[in-house]
Amino acid sequence: MVVVQEWRPESPFEKRLQAAFAAEDLPVCLALLRQAEIGLPVTPAAAEGREPAAWPTFTGDGRTWMAAYTSLDAMRAVLGDITEHVRIVTFAELAAGWPDPRWGLAVNPGLSTSFFFLEAGTVARLAVPSLVEERLAEPGSGPPIMQKLLRPADLYAHLAEGGSRVSGYCHRARDVAHIATPTVLADALGQAHEEGVVTDEGSVNILRWRAVGLDLYRTPYGGVDEASRAAVAGWVIEEPPFVGMGLVPNADQLIREYKVDGVGLPHGAEIWELTVDGVEYRRAVYDGDLGRWFLVDDVPAGEAPDGADASGGPAIAWGPGAAGGAGAADDQVFDGPFHRGADAPGGAA
Repeated sequence: MVVVQEWRPESPFEKRLQAAFAAEDLPVCLALLRQAEIGLPVTPAAAEGREPAAWPTFTGDGRTWMAAYTSLDAMRAVLGDITEHVRIVTFAELAAGWPDPRWGLAVNPGLSTSFFFLEAGTVARLAVPSLVEERLAEPGSGPPIMQKLLRPADLYAHLAEGGSRVSGYCHRARDVAHIATPTVLADALGQAHEEGVVTDEGSVNILRWRAVGLDLYRTPYGGVDEASRAAVAGWVIEEPPFVGMGLVPNADQLIREYKVDGVGLPHGAEIWELTVDGVEYRRAVYDGDLGRWFLVDDVPAGEAPDGADASGGPAIAWGPGAAGGAGAADDQVFDGPFHRGADAPGGAA
C-alpha cells in the first residue's frame, strides 16, 4: 500500500483529527471517530448494485484488516483511481455487521498524518459505550428507560409470585421506538424463535423500567468461544447468533443490549402488552413501597388521564423527546465530510 506523507484535509473534522493525531492525543482521536461516519471502499459494480459489497480487507503482520477512510479525498490520496465509491457507515452500523472478531479496523491506512489501527473490541466500544459513559456524556439526559420481552414464565414470576428482579438481556426502549408490530419487534431482538415470546394472540408482553445503578447494566462484549471473547477483550461467551459487539444479533437493526443479573426493579416499573394491531396497553405497575404488582385497566398508551397510573406516579414516557429518549442524544452536530439523508442508512457515495 502506498504511504502518503503529505496530505492536507479540507473538513473541520479531519483537521481536528489530524491535529489530535499529531499531538498523540489518542482519547481525543477516539472521541472524534466515535461520532464519525466512515467510508468503506466498494467496487463500481457494487455501488451500482450489480454485485454484493465485499468487505475491503488487506493483510499485514499476519492480521486481516478492514480498510475505511474518513473522506473521499483521504481515500483518493491513497488509492488513486482504484475506486471512486464508498459505502458510508457509522461505527454502530459497522459493529452490527462485523464479520470476524479476529479482524481489525484500519482507518485511513496509507495516510501517515492520521491513521489508526483499531482492534474489534475498540470498534465495539466506540459503537456501544456503556450506560455510565453515556450518562457522563449527557449528564442531563435522565435515567435511561430499559425494557425486556417477557415469556409466560416471566409474567407468572412477576404477577403471580411478586417477582421484582430482572436478569438476562435487556435493551433501551428508544432503540425500538420505531417498531410497532409484535412479530417485527421479536425478530429485531433475535427472540422470534423463543417459545411464548409472541403469544397465541400475536402480542408481546414488555417489562419497562427506569434504570438506576447504571454500572449494573453491563454491555455484553464477548464471543461464541474463548478465542472470539478474547479477540474483543470481552467477558461473555454465548452460543450463536450472539455477536459480542454490544448489539442484538440482527445486522439490520441497531439495538444496543445490556446484561443484568438480579437487578431490582424500581418503583413504577410497568408491564405493557403490544397487540397485533400495534396498540400498547399497560397491564401492571410495580409499587416499590408495598413490594407488589398491581393490575391496571386496559388503557392504551398515551390515554391515561392526566398521565397518572395506579401507583400514583406518572406513566413512563419513552417516545422521541422523552427524558432519556431519542431526542436526548440525537441532536449532536457532526461536521465530517460524509453526509447521508435520514432515509439512507447504508447508502453508497
